[in-house]
Amino acid sequence: MRRDDHKCQYCGKKNVEMTVDHIIPKSKGGADSWENLVTACVKCNNIKGNRTPEEIGMKLHSKPRKPNHILFLKLAIGAMEDDWRPFLFMD
Repeated sequence: MRRDDHKCQYCGKKNVEMTVDHIIPKSKGGADSWENLVTACVKCNNIKGNRTPEEIGMKLHSKPRKPNHILFLKLAIGAMEDDWRPFLFMD
């Protein structure tokens, strides 16, 4: 959810109840992988159900990918004091 900025990857809403959705459902061979999991609001996840986005006519806002450790740290420590940034990140 942090990778997707807590935003539904189908409708784009934030600040609503979120779930983690398998783009390709597990019942259709979908894996528990970074590339097959996205943040989805409860409403979109229920609409999508046990189908692929293509089967239901839904589109993803962004292609899911495995985050690198630097991106993860930047998201996790977003409120860090500026004087520490030069030591941790190459901006």
